[in-house]
Amino acid sequence: MSDMKNFETARVFLNFMVDYYALIRRHLVETNQFRIHSHGFSVLHALMNYRNRPITMTKFADEMGITKQQLTKLVNDLEEQNYVRRSHNKENRRQVYIEITDEGLVHIEQMIGEIIHEIVTTLACFSDDEKDEIIKAVAVLSEYFKIDAEICREKDGITLGK
Repeated sequence: MSDMKNFETARVFLNFMVDYYALIRRHLVETNQFRIHSHGFSVLHALMNYRNRPITMTKFADEMGITKQQLTKLVNDLEEQNYVRRSHNKENRRQVYIEITDEGLVHIEQMIGEIIHEIVTTLACFSDDEKDEIIKAVAVLSEYFKIDAEICREKDGITLGK
């Protein structure tokens, strides 16, 4: 892809992100302390993928793209509210695992429900054909984002879920 096409694509995508963020801010009712764009929401949402197995703090920080210090502060806050739990490796006490608690699952599911309700309200103004177009566009973007995430993980030597 040429530099000009990269720039044009980046500009269109940036405009989309700004418009989407404005839409979210207009329509989402922020009823709790973790907003959809916050790290707290992102941590809880991502930890849902590790419900049945804890993940090390180091690996999770890498996957989230934040520092261990940032994750520690987030986990401290989430642990205070009983949304996550820390445990130590029995053989190596320096290795710390985190996992979402049942209370954390209930909390994030409630947040997701509230967000979906607001998105459904927003989508009510679109025709079925327009909704089909939105679904197609989001599906394509999701696939591209998954490809990019996998490339980044491979580059960094991270294997998701292992």
